[in-house]
Parts: sequence; structure tokens; C-alpha cells
Amino acid sequence: MRLLCIVLMSFALSACVSSGEQRATPMPPANLGSTQATPSTSPAPTSAPTYTRRVTYSDGRYTLPDGTTVAAEPGGGFTLANGEVVPPDGSGGIILPNGARCVSDGNRGYLCP
Repeated sequence: MRLLCIVLMSFALSACVSSGEQRATPMPPANLGSTQATPSTSPAPTSAPTYTRRVTYSDGRYTLPDGTTVAAEPGGGFTLANGEVVPPDGSGGIILPNGARCVSDGNRGYLCP
């Protein structure tokens, strides 16, 4: 019985004693500059484009937001009724004649700003 008490007390005391290893805590770098606070200049938030128009695809033709339909080009994109070419942008979208970029809707159509 005495031996059991000694063993239990040894375990209890060993938990209270430091292992002797000291862990190095990282020190923050010294402030070598001015001690005055400088106002933070965060970049102006850029808003993601909102896609309000949709170009849909069906049976080899695209339906534009105004309801007109145009034939799909074999290499991607299409040609508008006024002869302007709307080329693919190489990443699944198209570039409109005004420079706006439409993104793929995942169903062969496009979402445009």
C-alpha cells in the first residue's frame, strides 16, 4: 500500500516540475522608425462587375439580350448583325466590341455587364 502511494505521489510531483527545457519565444522586431502613428492608406475597394445581361446558346445560335439571334462561329464567339466580330477571350468568355468582357455561364452562354 505504501509503495502505491509513493508511486502515485511521484507521478503527481513530476507533473509540477519543469522539464528544464526553456522554449524560445519569438521576439517582435524592434521599431526602428518613427514612433508616431502613420495613417494607413488602404487601396480603394474595387467592385466586381455585376452581370445584368445574358447571352444564351441553343442549337448553334446565340440569343442576345435584345432578342436577336446570331450564328456561333466554329472557333468560338460570333458575328453581330452589323458585322462586328465578338471573339472568344481564350479563358471561356468573350470580348464585346465596346471592350467589356463577358464570362461563361457554364452552359455555352455568357454573362455580360
